[in-house]
Amino acid sequence: MIVRVVMLSAIFLAGASASATAEISDGGRLGIGQGANSCWAWTRSQEAKASAQGLYAQWVAGFVSGVNWDTDEPDILAEMDVDGLVAWVDSYCKANPLAKVTTGAAMLVQELRARSHRRSCLRHRRAPRLACRP
Repeated sequence: MIVRVVMLSAIFLAGASASATAEISDGGRLGIGQGANSCWAWTRSQEAKASAQGLYAQWVAGFVSGVNWDTDEPDILAEMDVDGLVAWVDSYCKANPLAKVTTGAAMLVQELRARSHRRSCLRHRRAPRLACRP
């Protein structure tokens, strides 16, 4: 009897967490963790103030931090904090409920890169190596 209860519990937990395990994102890369969930799930978690929202926030922070560390470009997180990251993805997910959180995080990285580029251009207006556009 105990074995049956343990097995059923394990099957239930595996099924419940399967959606947050792995998913191929729009870019053809494998996304794992909370990023594999839909933006609809993100928004639902945010509105319910569910404990999973902390997992989403940390996943996004880790994703963006990882991208930031793996580049020779200027620091994209120089003027950003976790609350700002979460607010940006929250807005994205409300507008794109069928997208994956991974896609929202990737779009956030693009936005942060563009901001970083604009800051660099403003600081180094005469730097010939930067292709600065108005």
